[in-house]
Amino acid sequence: MFRLPFQRQATLSDDEAADKLMHEAYNFETALKAMDYVLDDRTSIGIDLLSNHKEIAIQKLALGVIQFLEATLGFEPETMKKANETLIEAESMCWKEKQNNEKWNLKTSSIYPPGTEYAVTYAEANLLNALLMLLSESAIESVKALYKLRRAYHTLDEITRSTEKLTGVSIEQDLVYLSASANTSTSSLSSAPSEKTTSSGFAEVHLPLNPQQKKDEKLVKRYEKIYNMKLKRIEGSHIGNSPAKERLRNDLGYKETGDTTSELDHEQTQQNHDHSVIDEFIHSGVNLCFGILQVVLSLVPPTIGKVLSVVGFKGSREMGLKMLWKASDQRNIHGGIGLLALLVFYDGPFQFTDVDFDVPTLTEIVDPPESPSVGRSLSLRKMNTETRAAIGAGQPTLLHPGKKLSSALLKARALFPNSGLWLLQEGRMLASAGRLEEAVDLMDALDKKIEMKQVEALLIFDRAMILCFLHRYERAAKDFIKLVDINAWSHGLYYYFAGACYLEAYRMCEAKNILKNGKDQVDPAKQEWYKEQASKYLLEAPELVGRKKFMAKTMPFDRFLIRKVKGIKEASAKYGTSTVDSVGTSLIHELNYFWNGYNRMPPEHLELALKMLGYSAKNNTPFSFNLGRTLPESKDEAMIRYTLQSITLRRLGRINEGEKLLDVVIDHITGSDGKLLRLHHDPWLYPASLYEKALFVWKRESTGGLSQSRKWLKQAEDYSDDYELSTRIGMKIKAAIDRLEGL
Repeated sequence: MFRLPFQRQATLSDDEAADKLMHEAYNFETALKAMDYVLDDRTSIGIDLLSNHKEIAIQKLALGVIQFLEATLGFEPETMKKANETLIEAESMCWKEKQNNEKWNLKTSSIYPPGTEYAVTYAEANLLNALLMLLSESAIESVKALYKLRRAYHTLDEITRSTEKLTGVSIEQDLVYLSASANTSTSSLSSAPSEKTTSSGFAEVHLPLNPQQKKDEKLVKRYEKIYNMKLKRIEGSHIGNSPAKERLRNDLGYKETGDTTSELDHEQTQQNHDHSVIDEFIHSGVNLCFGILQVVLSLVPPTIGKVLSVVGFKGSREMGLKMLWKASDQRNIHGGIGLLALLVFYDGPFQFTDVDFDVPTLTEIVDPPESPSVGRSLSLRKMNTETRAAIGAGQPTLLHPGKKLSSALLKARALFPNSGLWLLQEGRMLASAGRLEEAVDLMDALDKKIEMKQVEALLIFDRAMILCFLHRYERAAKDFIKLVDINAWSHGLYYYFAGACYLEAYRMCEAKNILKNGKDQVDPAKQEWYKEQASKYLLEAPELVGRKKFMAKTMPFDRFLIRKVKGIKEASAKYGTSTVDSVGTSLIHELNYFWNGYNRMPPEHLELALKMLGYSAKNNTPFSFNLGRTLPESKDEAMIRYTLQSITLRRLGRINEGEKLLDVVIDHITGSDGKLLRLHHDPWLYPASLYEKALFVWKRESTGGLSQSRKWLKQAEDYSDDYELSTRIGMKIKAAIDRLEGL
């Protein structure tokens, strides 16, 4: 007889149980296929596959995942609302299926207890819904998400504890990839296929059938159909594309071609084949969801972190990233989202762990040249911080994983050739490595219409930011204005960005500081036009803020731009100057800080940024442009300029000059009693300057400056519980504290 890995009560006959098992496997495979269409930018086809989502729990969750991806990529209120409603329905349906499988004692997995697959889907629905709230950058919404996070956390924890009890394998050893258990199972759905490996590292797989299975031809045919669906999914041909091995590349860059050979690819392919679709879904889902939970909990700003600690939540970024790497090995939606999470963490526009918090080489650790008094025990602990995460999984976590991550991305690019999402991620990775021109060229090379408009908007926004880092302001401004027609919200911010770009183009013309022989360069003949456009978009930006709100709230950057434009108008009225000539420190270079621009600019552009930041400076002050401007530089504007110029100097390797400049800012917020003052003009700046001071100490003294770096970070963390852009700045501070923790 055809042997199945289930146990049940008498309420189900053998035929009924077998039928339910096959239906469930088919439904899961269909849901995975639908979600892969989304990863290949063919969302409409994927949604059409989910025609039974009102009756089938996994299809309802799949629809929720699709809407979640659309929502988190575009942050559009209507999409967020739709995703929220779908995921709430998915929670209810998944919980009901979990209870049914437990009631019937129907064990559809060769490893896990009855109902485990639906416990995972239930936790996933809760987690994704909580993330929608957390990503709003609102402290209130973040607190509301705690309840759902708590439910997801406890559900996943229960699954891992149950697995440990059954298998004796702990989460610390290897959560929950139990290939040994699967290989000894009697389940036909988890039997290992015969295979041979091609030169690309992808496997050619043949379905195993034994004489016993052939006795039930109908059941075997259904099994074959499901199994072949899985085989095609693993090789990437299940959604109408040719096998992914035909498109694999060795290196980043859109002109790069050629197959790659990788033992890792072969190992991952074997692992994917060794499990039934249910086992695969469970262990990849647990790794993804628990991994995201750990990373999110480790990144939340101090104001929310204090609340989380009270209710017993404390995330481990090391463990979370390790689990995300395991999830990313799987050839399913969990692997795709896991890889996206890793790419956002390491190469996203907002960098969680600053590259300047680097780690000395092994020689410097054991015998620090600048601080010989640092003990060897501390040095070895420091070394261990970066190596401990590699135990078992072989993956670095806090440091950028380099080739490992780029190889995973290139595999995704091969699997999903129609998707602008993965092309965007490759562009981001190039930008993160300082290859800005290549990143723009790659984004420009997309020769098809992007179906998912959220991805199109992200690509245009990222390209516009990179153009800003390259001082290509006219084209950047056009991209920001184009976003108003694509995105349903944040129109005020796009206008503010466009105005800031035109303003800087005008200043470059005024200062006769034009880059030569480059693409899309500022045109001196358009100086007055740039001035007109800057005034137009800056003044209109606040008027657009109230029209489209995010989740019925004014977003932090909208409040930021309202304050900035109000200050410009006040300066214009006070001094009788035009709008453009009433601006203090460069608006676009201030914005560049929030999008990690200084860590990505090549030296030529850092030098230009340093000069242009001096445009608004008072004559004969440090790094002033000495243009003889009539508008005096206020103390507050000078503090912004000094901070940004100090960072620019640090990135150019001029550590002492940069730190001396930043110390002017630190002195500004330090009272006569040595205590920090609470200043309310540009409130983001002062905790950020304390954070940057910690970075300077670290760059200057390395291991010897550990205690001082921690002290400055602690001051930055304690500066205020809530302030303008506190979520964004707070996450950077917390990431740095975690970076140095345990050293």
